[in-house]
Amino acid sequence: MTLDSRCDEVLDVLQAAKRVVIVSHINPDADAYGSSCGLAQGLTAFGLSVRVFNESGYIPRYAVIPGAPSVTKDLPTIFAEDEVVVICDCGAAERVGDTYLPIIKSAPKVVNIDHHTGNSLFGHANYVVDGASSTSELIFNILHGLEARTGRKDIITTESAKCLLAGIIGDTGSFRYPSTTATTFRVAGELMDRGARPDILTQELFANHTLAAVRLQAEAMTGVSLHEGGRFAEVTVTQEMLKRLGADLLDADSLAERARDIDGVRVSALFKQDVDMWRVSLRSRQGAVDVAWVAQQFGGGGHKPAAAFRWRKDLETLQRELRAKISEALAATHA
Repeated sequence: MTLDSRCDEVLDVLQAAKRVVIVSHINPDADAYGSSCGLAQGLTAFGLSVRVFNESGYIPRYAVIPGAPSVTKDLPTIFAEDEVVVICDCGAAERVGDTYLPIIKSAPKVVNIDHHTGNSLFGHANYVVDGASSTSELIFNILHGLEARTGRKDIITTESAKCLLAGIIGDTGSFRYPSTTATTFRVAGELMDRGARPDILTQELFANHTLAAVRLQAEAMTGVSLHEGGRFAEVTVTQEMLKRLGADLLDADSLAERARDIDGVRVSALFKQDVDMWRVSLRSRQGAVDVAWVAQQFGGGGHKPAAAFRWRKDLETLQRELRAKISEALAATHA
């Protein structure tokens, strides 16, 4: 099945739909909100009844993304026969969250739109492009396809364009990651023509920090540790640090990139202690080391330059086992 036919299959489903429910992965990022809200804005302009849900609900740091403040946790437990469920930015159905998963499995029709390596193609229709810059870029293709099919030019609204450009900026690290292609820039240019402002989106997504967040990041980076001859960096954020400094887990999100950007480092790991687990974010400089493979060894996933997984045992065991896999990955790539 070609790329265009996969997109066409999703377009066929959406054009036949009357009502659409859109869901993205738990603990959403800019691409999860951007793709789901951008699709919602476009399908609403197309004339469909659309609702957007996320098991984590709305996270205020993403307020710049139109529609994000309206995302709710209250997913209906029963879907109508004519209702289509679209899952955005999930490499596996489980990524929607433990509460949502059994509900989603009961949906009469599921559309899977994603760009993660190793996607399990869990939908009745699947538009999955490994290595695409973002799910938001794929949503642009879908909405642009709707415009081409119908002869309309008003489906990708200004609000939709803002959502999609925010998602692209978020998942490309402001166009710095290897997944950024010439097509990505062309799509971004089209979204700017539709009214999206990258300067405003970038400022709101990356450059607004509370004092508590700055203090947390400073303390965590002071404790960074290097391994594998300086090629692997670890940074840890504990619940004690969060409570003492008045910060939250989201305030630590940029630390994986900051540790990776230390001179000589090829791979970084951020350990964030949640209530009952450790959330681990992995980053690789220019994707030289496949951290998606590393994350998969722990039940997670992602992309070569950025991946994540969850761990429910102790930190010492986590660090020991992760260091062994990182060493293996570094040896395999001679990074």
